[in-house]
Amino acid sequence: MARLTTYPNIKGKSINFEQTEIYSREQFDDFIKEFKNEKQKDNLLFRGCSDAKYKLFNSAQRKWANKELKNFNCSYNDFIKSQINNAKKWQNGLLEKFFTAFGQPAYDLSILSFLQHYGAPTPLLDWTYSLDNALFFATDGLKYADSDNDIDNFCSLYIIDTRWPELINLLSVLKSALKNIDEILDSYKDRNIGLSDSVFSMKELRYEFLSQYKVAYIPGFMKDGFAFKLKSRPSFNIFYNQQNLNIINQKGLFIYNSSSDKPLEYFFQGLGKIIEGSPFIFPKIKCYNIHKALYEYICYYLTHDSRGRKRNLPIDREYIYPQEEVIAAKAYKHFLNFNYL
Repeated sequence: MARLTTYPNIKGKSINFEQTEIYSREQFDDFIKEFKNEKQKDNLLFRGCSDAKYKLFNSAQRKWANKELKNFNCSYNDFIKSQINNAKKWQNGLLEKFFTAFGQPAYDLSILSFLQHYGAPTPLLDWTYSLDNALFFATDGLKYADSDNDIDNFCSLYIIDTRWPELINLLSVLKSALKNIDEILDSYKDRNIGLSDSVFSMKELRYEFLSQYKVAYIPGFMKDGFAFKLKSRPSFNIFYNQQNLNIINQKGLFIYNSSSDKPLEYFFQGLGKIIEGSPFIFPKIKCYNIHKALYEYICYYLTHDSRGRKRNLPIDREYIYPQEEVIAAKAYKHFLNFNYL
């Protein structure tokens, strides 16, 4: 079994990130204050990890390497597509029926989201629009290591700024591409012009549409969803949204990495620095390595307000991982305790 590499120490990790260490409660408070006051915080994406040594590999990359799946004589893309197709076909198309019941086709993109949240290996990496949620993930399952290596004493919080123009928003690309297609079709409105396979790939949000990009982010849940049309072809409609309880509370989204062996930070090596095999010159990802001794302090921050009162919606496992059975049980329990609607 092959193993993906990890960072040997904090100094070794600093080569790939714009990095800061947080050791004390005062430093943590200053960090929180900085981002709570950040005017452009809506443009920031956050990810928490309970061990600082891990590189930003997605689950598909980990399985591909650890299980040496290349020995199955298939490509990395075939590995992903096979899972999507198998999930669609399982139990006579159960997932397709489920999505259709909510008024949305079982797009490849929707199936990938489902697979990601239920533990299958996908090329997606979870991020969140919420700093607090990322801090929960940074401390969830945290374990103290009996180690002399400094990196074992830290969890990590990563930050990406979406204002960087080269960072692709997949749904914005889709909107722009359809606008261009509309303009082309409009110029030939008197002709019976068919739509190309690439357009149908977009319409069905096939994996082929996503996989043409090396790195892209896929926005999370939006109240009214994302709707796309071709004005010149009224029958052409796309409606997409995340249909998962977890991603709503987690304020989650995904970053897609097409590489089978390069972690996400490989593509974020600093402005002006050309990376082999990459068209990007992304700035480095910010990384805050937070000492694990602050675990209890962070947990208290996530569940209490500034006056020490329990938050109305504490950021805990029940909030981050809502379960259907718990929702049902709580509805009945609330009636027994309060007896009002």
